[in-house]
Amino acid sequence: MRNSLYNPYVTEPIHHVKRNVTGICYSVPYLQHNQDSRNILNTSNIISLHNQIATEAALMIIPVDDFRLRGIIAVPDAWSHLQNPRVRIGINYSSLVAHSASLLELTDEFDFWLYDFAPPGADWRLLESFPFSGIVLTEAFFKDNYEKFTFPFFMATFRDKGADVIVRSQTPPLTAEQFTEINISGWQQQRSDGDLISS
Repeated sequence: MRNSLYNPYVTEPIHHVKRNVTGICYSVPYLQHNQDSRNILNTSNIISLHNQIATEAALMIIPVDDFRLRGIIAVPDAWSHLQNPRVRIGINYSSLVAHSASLLELTDEFDFWLYDFAPPGADWRLLESFPFSGIVLTEAFFKDNYEKFTFPFFMATFRDKGADVIVRSQTPPLTAEQFTEINISGWQQQRSDGDLISS
């Protein structure tokens, strides 16, 4: 029998290079439109005391699928509870491509993190021009690219704009010192298989 009080939002901690937890990310997209709403807690305000973590300065990353993102774009005031200095909205590349102009208009009200960074054929100019406050690399992308000569310089373009650069993996693939050398801010502990946000 399914427990209707079970909170489906398992969090993934985000560790700074010094290994302290600097934030959490919900591991399923916020308010997926195909979920049974009777089994979701805190749907009206996910930023509540129930969801607080130890440090008040810690970030809360809330991934949204394209359906929900279109709702935020259409009526941003209805999502005012996500306009919080600690909150970041996680989107994926396909949503960025589909809504880049509309999302740019919302960057004064919301902060965005890009998940599932740089799929094959990605428009690098679009990635570099959008004012993300964080980007998250998949473990596969990171392992395929981090030893390339240009990798630290490319990551520096995001860091120079104030964005966190995070690797999402089950365990940290490098030491804190190695992360720092190649302009990586930290890692997010992956607790579910595959991409965080499905296309």
